[in-house]
Amino acid sequence: MAVRIDNLLKFAGFLLFAGIAGYVLFLTPAGDLFLTHEGRRALVARLDMFVRAAGIFGPAVFAVIYGLGVLALPATPFTAAGALIFGKYLGTACNFIGAVAGASLSFVLGRYFLRGFAEGFLTGRLADLDRKAGEHGFSVIFYLRIFWFPFIVLNYAAGATRIRFSDYFWGTFFGILPAVAIVSFFFGNLREIAASFRGPADLLQPDILVPAILLVLSFFLPALLQRIRKKPANGNPPSAGGSGPA
Repeated sequence: MAVRIDNLLKFAGFLLFAGIAGYVLFLTPAGDLFLTHEGRRALVARLDMFVRAAGIFGPAVFAVIYGLGVLALPATPFTAAGALIFGKYLGTACNFIGAVAGASLSFVLGRYFLRGFAEGFLTGRLADLDRKAGEHGFSVIFYLRIFWFPFIVLNYAAGATRIRFSDYFWGTFFGILPAVAIVSFFFGNLREIAASFRGPADLLQPDILVPAILLVLSFFLPALLQRIRKKPANGNPPSAGGSGPA
């Protein structure tokens, strides 16, 4: 299937956007705000001043900044900033709203700029995979979110497939909730401990250890889910002539 000129131009526009984002992130001082420890501290301080100036609208302003920021920038620094600025409860809410909004907007942009171009190359097996992704969109997105698939990459890549927006939205909604909550609670608890820090022993409190352990365990969740899916029903091994339950 030939690629239409308008789809090619859209794809070129997306590449230009990605190139500018990469240049800013890796080749300018602004990128240090996301790539270095000192830069991330400065990012939190700047965002804190900005949202405080917004008064009661501060949480909403932060959610908008988060949503727009993750169109091209890593999500984790924004998540940490939200928890450090607002605390673990309000921070979790702001981070979650911003992440879902940013992921949804990225999907829409991916659908507009990438879908037409991708269709020109989806033939044979690739076309079959695209069709199956459309049929099982929620499961595909949910599992990829749980599996810590790169946030920005999945946002735009999903838009280039047949996956329906509703499936993508709810798969993202439920798929990122555990990670956003764990990371937000971890940094939110750090914020509370820092206010009365007495020594390294303070870092061994359950409020810090539990989110940290959950964060580490979440990286093993994909393997656990795979084992559960492969486990034969009723404890019986799969028959020799067929495969186990999917």
